[in-house]
Amino acid sequence: MGYEGAATRDYFTACGTILGPAWSFTHRRRRPPPDPVNALLSFGYTLLTRDAVAATELAGLDPAVGFLHEIHRGRPSLALDLIEEFRPVVVDHTVIRLCTSGKISPVGFSTDEEGGRGCRMDRDTLRAFLAAHEKRMLTLAHHPNAGRRTSYRTALAVQARHLAAVITGREPAYLPIGWR
Repeated sequence: MGYEGAATRDYFTACGTILGPAWSFTHRRRRPPPDPVNALLSFGYTLLTRDAVAATELAGLDPAVGFLHEIHRGRPSLALDLIEEFRPVVVDHTVIRLCTSGKISPVGFSTDEEGGRGCRMDRDTLRAFLAAHEKRMLTLAHHPNAGRRTSYRTALAVQARHLAAVITGREPAYLPIGWR
């Protein structure tokens, strides 16, 4: 856990450097997200988790029973495990692209400090994010385990079926995706 925490800290510090001072992003914080970048990341991870829940259920797996994430009532631990391979290439990429291209800006957010609801997107920023996220989920990339190009959404389903095959003994070991 210490190594994972240190790597996460360094990763998000680098993301803050890429985004620059206009976004004031220094590190990952959630519940509630205190700034625009954390709000975007949290929302993006939620959308990706929703797709992973669907993929695990379609593969015949229980999305609540995971390996890497602790099991808590109401928590889709297996779906959270599955999205680890996809978070950087789908959500983080989308957030960085939107922020650095000028398609969204910090003025498209409001912060409710008194109500404790954190930072929230306005309607136009939400639309821009949803469009960019969906476009990214439909982007084709080479899936090394499938041996073909698939959308990231399809790749999520392929990985869920692969995991189901490993669990049932039809395949010897789970092979995570190493995206290029």
